[in-house]
Amino acid sequence: MSIQFPITIKIIYEKTSKDAPFVAYIPEFDISSCGKTEDEARKNVKQALELVFEELKKKNKLDEYLKEFGFDIKKNSSYPKIIIEPFIFNFS
Repeated sequence: MSIQFPITIKIIYEKTSKDAPFVAYIPEFDISSCGKTEDEARKNVKQALELVFEELKKKNKLDEYLKEFGFDIKKNSSYPKIIIEPFIFNFS
């Protein structure tokens, strides 16, 4: 069985880091990783999430973990909903 749901990956550039300045963060699961490039950081954070899921599945705790973060596999629903909209702040 496979599941598919949207995730947000935020990329942050840490200019003080020489080895892996790109940090990728998945806020839905509070997981982050880094890499030398943006693509590498994205790949690494997805791999980190997959490793967490695999370990939880081995312990029969994946459903519980997903529900804690608002995902219900059996009902095929997820919260929080991901809404992307512009935010404008005028600082003049």
